[in-house]
Amino acid sequence: MIQLHHANRQRDYKLSDIGPLVREAADHALYASPFIRELLAEGIGIDLDWTLVGPRTMRGINREQREVDRETDILSFPAREMKEGHPLSPLEPWEFLAGEEEGDRLFLGDLIMAPSVIEKQAEEYGHSFEEEIRFLVTHGVLHLLGYDHETEEDEMVMNALQKSLMAAYRELPRGFVALAGRPNVGKSTLLNELSDRTLAITSAKPQTTRHAIRSVLTTEDYQIAFLDTPGLHQPKNALGKAMMKAATSAIGQADVLVVMIDASWNAFVGQLEERIIRQAKEEKKPVILVINKSDAAPKEKILPLIKVYDDAFKLDAYVPISALDGDGIDRLLEEIVRLLPVGRPLFDASDETDQTERMMASELIRREVLLQTGNEIPYGVTVLIERFEEEESDRGREIEIDALIITEREAHKQILIGKGGGKVKSIGMAAREAMTQLFDARCHLSLFVKVKPNWQNRMQDLYEAGYAQKD
Repeated sequence: MIQLHHANRQRDYKLSDIGPLVREAADHALYASPFIRELLAEGIGIDLDWTLVGPRTMRGINREQREVDRETDILSFPAREMKEGHPLSPLEPWEFLAGEEEGDRLFLGDLIMAPSVIEKQAEEYGHSFEEEIRFLVTHGVLHLLGYDHETEEDEMVMNALQKSLMAAYRELPRGFVALAGRPNVGKSTLLNELSDRTLAITSAKPQTTRHAIRSVLTTEDYQIAFLDTPGLHQPKNALGKAMMKAATSAIGQADVLVVMIDASWNAFVGQLEERIIRQAKEEKKPVILVINKSDAAPKEKILPLIKVYDDAFKLDAYVPISALDGDGIDRLLEEIVRLLPVGRPLFDASDETDQTERMMASELIRREVLLQTGNEIPYGVTVLIERFEEEESDRGREIEIDALIITEREAHKQILIGKGGGKVKSIGMAAREAMTQLFDARCHLSLFVKVKPNWQNRMQDLYEAGYAQKD
């Protein structure tokens, strides 16, 4: 368990405002360290002290400790010598603090911050105060872990890690995009072409074969999660109806709908295309029409296709492409990015291709916790899926989910539960709705909140939370 101990030696800035920002950034940087995760897995807790001071006090500390006569934003005082996240010598038994109930703990060091200096600096850089705090705490924690910028090589390593950690806070166009089209129109070819262009791709290895996500494209400028949909067709049996239902579900989950047609088709709006476009329009979702195989059709053929759809629906963009050779893909991505909502990334850029529905359920619940509680709940909250069972009934696929929201303190539990249980009920309803759309199933979610002061030290919890892997 990670504990942050604070002190306030200035009057102008409230701990209640700055504390959640410090906690979020420190937790994020520490959990990213393999060394810290190893200690937590061994049952060893982590302690870190941080203090807010005024500019005069900061100047005095700089004079005394660094022989520098100036006010600075943050100072780091490591408790031991480390290099790029690892101690330079093996840890000795005497370095661990004996906890009364929670086992041994390791003290990492101190962070000292001058919020008035930070706020002034944020204005100069054109940043928000919150953004500057997160960056400086990340920077300070990395110093405690032995990262530095004394040499050009050290600076490159530290800057790269800082950039990676700060990407989790940067708002950018991101969201879900449903690709829809009739069989053999070229949708799979387009998906393959798009996947080749990603810097980080997540091809879901689902718990079942019905997982909606085909791939996640993450770059420094955007993040797009493409939802796979079955080929549009007139269903002739129960399987066909289920496939069309899956397409409808994906459109409901999507932020943007991309409809693909063939450039060789006659200039009219097909019944199937009309159906999904109308659904998207009713749900106020932007729609892009992609005219594939444009390299094999004359412009005189393509322009009437665009006109007939524009006359009928006034869509948000029309993009002729050749999915086979990649022509027009860049413009398609530009149009998608233009239409996506802006926010924090939905996926970690380092995620591997092992997203299961169980894991997605956990993340959807955790996302709702963060969205609905804001800075009231620390970044380190986690969700454990205790039961994930599915079956086929006469009503279709159904999933039973029991989940625990794990938090560190009783006060946080009360916030999560809310008055009369209203907050946890709201979190559960929103998460269940997202699961129902994403998994294309009836989801039954039982949500509980539990205080586990030492949950990071329990291997089973770490396995389920994704912080450790079994051999």
